[in-house]
Amino acid sequence: MDRLLVGGNVHLPNVTRRLEIAVKDGKIVALVPPGQAPRWQKKAKEVVDLSGAHVYPGFTESHGHLTGFGLVLETVDLRATASFQEVVKLLAARAAQLPPESWVLAWGWDQNLWPDKSFPHHQELSQAVPHHPVVARRVDGHAILVNRRALQLAGITAATPDPPGGQILRDGKGEPTGVLLDAAADLVQRVLPPPSLHDLNRRQLRAAEKLAALGFTAIHDAGTDAQELESLRQLVGKGSLPIRVYVMLDGSNPQLLSHEFAKGVQRDQQGMLTVRAVKLYADGALGSRGAWLSQPYSDSPGHSGLAVTPLSRLREVVAQAASAGFQPCIHAIGDEAVHQVLNVYQQILEGRGRHLRARIEHAQVVRPEDVPRFAQLGVIASVQPTHCTSDMPWAPARLGAERILWAYRWRSLLSTGARLCLGSDVPVENPDPRLGMWAAMTRKTPENQPPGGWNPQERMTLSEALSGYTTWAAYAAFEENQRGRIAPGFFADFTVFDRALEEDAVLSAQVVRTVVAGADVFVARGGP
Repeated sequence: MDRLLVGGNVHLPNVTRRLEIAVKDGKIVALVPPGQAPRWQKKAKEVVDLSGAHVYPGFTESHGHLTGFGLVLETVDLRATASFQEVVKLLAARAAQLPPESWVLAWGWDQNLWPDKSFPHHQELSQAVPHHPVVARRVDGHAILVNRRALQLAGITAATPDPPGGQILRDGKGEPTGVLLDAAADLVQRVLPPPSLHDLNRRQLRAAEKLAALGFTAIHDAGTDAQELESLRQLVGKGSLPIRVYVMLDGSNPQLLSHEFAKGVQRDQQGMLTVRAVKLYADGALGSRGAWLSQPYSDSPGHSGLAVTPLSRLREVVAQAASAGFQPCIHAIGDEAVHQVLNVYQQILEGRGRHLRARIEHAQVVRPEDVPRFAQLGVIASVQPTHCTSDMPWAPARLGAERILWAYRWRSLLSTGARLCLGSDVPVENPDPRLGMWAAMTRKTPENQPPGGWNPQERMTLSEALSGYTTWAAYAAFEENQRGRIAPGFFADFTVFDRALEEDAVLSAQVVRTVVAGADVFVARGGP
């Protein structure tokens, strides 16, 4: 026996018990009553005293972007900026530290937090940073802001047409403003210097270590491209990846899909890297008005969002994925996008949705007639509770009084029998699962606003929120017989808090230890 974890309060389904956990070869071999601990301690190579801490099944981030999170940790953070002028100041400061013509990368701006709440024009930025191309990604990842130098390098002018699934925002003279939505961002992305394998290794490790410190033992990586997958395989081969990664292949790359589909479902012996899903986009994001709505935006008459991927392409890839035994996962935020994706699943999978565990990522706006279709078709709703609490100051203006009741409707989905899993869309949101559970349970900010919660009829219970990060997340990745519970034969993946996760104590609980395959991947300073 490799390890015996003693002195912990172990959270089992519907009960918490003081048990010792015996681990061998990365799996739980026994749950031992304290009275039998001395006999087991003699057989253990190592005994770890948890000193009364609370042991939960290892948490999973059910929708995140591992490499993107690592990149964000290395770039200019614009999340706290309260004006465009503050954005310009930070970008100019970074440019001053770099050689001329080197790219300035940033992330996190949100015009909804600025005084006039309108998209910016690059003119002020281009004057402040004339000799460095700038790419600043919006907080939701569905828009970028670039300066004149970046536009020049990308060859974007007033004559450049909007690409399919994207939009080049233009001023009154028809000139590009520097804001590019969804697929239009690819026009700049293709001229960015590509990262090296070493860069990707570093970013993925840094992001994984950060997630481990928050208590995560796994992540569902939503949209892994070919080079990122190569990097992950390299890290797994070296045994250096600290948390498990469930890969959703980048569905926009036909060559990648063809290559990986031909291999079939792949999982290494230790279960650290699984490749069995594909990620596609039906629309953009609500904050940048790219979410595809059935009726125009309440605050932008005549505009209903973007259908990022043609429905014919969605059908084609879903059919290919199903033939290869891969799980289809489609980003759909607006009500029309959700409706159309449900149609695609109904038409193409013909009853196989439950077998393939088809997913809709985000499912933020679901009109009433589509709510029961999730359960009927066996479609999993992969939701991010902190999107609700981040979006609630401005979402009513986007959707209007009637449609806002269709937004973030977790209770409605659960009440019809739909399956959910929870995440944060990191780096779009802070991945801390305590914030996610709090938002799911209260629909309030950590500052308890608004009183009573926003559309509180859609709240989840504490037990449901925990399940969303554990048992439900495991099911969403076909791992319910190996992860998501603390039981003999399951992987020894644990998230250990200093206290029980109770509704009034979720935000104050501290992660003291994160264990993956029986090994510590994070131990808090001074913790047990």
